[in-house]
Amino acid sequence: MAALAPFSISAQAPREPQTSYQASYKNGALQDTRPLGASGLALPRFVSIKSDAANVRRGPGPDFPLLWQYQRRNLPLEIIAEYNDWRQIRDHQGGEGWMKAPLLSGTRTVIVRRSAHAVTLRATPDATGGVVALVQPGVIGTLDMCKGDWCEIEVDSYDGWLPRDQIWGVYPFEFKK
Repeated sequence: MAALAPFSISAQAPREPQTSYQASYKNGALQDTRPLGASGLALPRFVSIKSDAANVRRGPGPDFPLLWQYQRRNLPLEIIAEYNDWRQIRDHQGGEGWMKAPLLSGTRTVIVRRSAHAVTLRATPDATGGVVALVQPGVIGTLDMCKGDWCEIEVDSYDGWLPRDQIWGVYPFEFKK
């Protein structure tokens, strides 16, 4: 069994962002009814950081003040608005700002939510599934799929399942049939 730790954890206590999404039932199935942005893609939606360093600005343009810089490739972000080639983003701690679209990737990643202890990456989508690894809060994994209340992720070379409520970067209606 391996214990996986994050590259870094923010010194400030994260707050849970208010993630908004829209879905409705149609013919007994949950349907995505999110509006489309100027890019033709749904808003809001999850993406990840493509580069090792990505600036966040107060507004959509290079003349707006720099708020901070992410230095963590693959960090999941939520796009909540679009303006030309700028995207308004929200992170897992609730921080918001604007980034240039080319700094973002459609690759789906998730981050393990803040908790007092490591969470168990399981071999199957079940609380009794075998233990693959212990994953620390703040660890980023690649999202493969979700089944019900469990999501399959890959962390380093480990592939397994985490409860959906222990990760940030996937909406409750996604992957539901």
